[in-house]
Amino acid sequence: MTFVVAIDGPAGSGKGTLAIGISKKFNFSYFDTGSLYRGLALQALDVHGENFTKNDVITLARNFSINSIDQESLRSSKIGKYSSIIASIPEVRSILIKIQRGFKEENLYQKGIVVDGRDIGTVIFPNANIKFFVSASIEERAKRRLIDFSERNEIISYNEVIKQLQKRDQRDKERSVAPLVAAEDAHLVDTTCINKEEALKIVSSLIIVELDDYMKINK
Repeated sequence: MTFVVAIDGPAGSGKGTLAIGISKKFNFSYFDTGSLYRGLALQALDVHGENFTKNDVITLARNFSINSIDQESLRSSKIGKYSSIIASIPEVRSILIKIQRGFKEENLYQKGIVVDGRDIGTVIFPNANIKFFVSASIEERAKRRLIDFSERNEIISYNEVIKQLQKRDQRDKERSVAPLVAAEDAHLVDTTCINKEEALKIVSSLIIVELDDYMKINK
């Protein structure tokens, strides 16, 4: 049995940083499911250009391997834009869901896994041992994105980042399959006014309680 931590939330909320912190603190395996959609977006752009079709992406998804993608190429604003569009294609989500669930099978003998995305607690691992939905104000999320882009020498304005986040949030929340929504049993974590250390401390205390109970049952 593997202890599963599911983390969902919109872009720039801090869920990835939090997930990495949890994986290091508890020695859990970590999977950023967003990298699948970003990797597929990169591949679609490389193969077909910006005019790729729905069928183009579906065909690529059927043979997609994240191991073939350069992770350093996935964090640009352009990739973020197209990955959100691709993530709205039901057939693509259906194909990639197998890869995401397979991560647990690949780590059956690990202490636990932490997985972040936008539908982890609702679709991918609805029976996760503990779930978190991480949020932050759009202004704070935009500031964080600007820092990320600046570190990669990508020039973009604050207002443009706001617009991108608004469009991405809308696509994520309104897509017909697996929309972005907090699971009913998820712990809500607002990171607007707290730093990553404080956020990690909050969620860690909750994980410790659940993990202790889990270990007693499964020892």
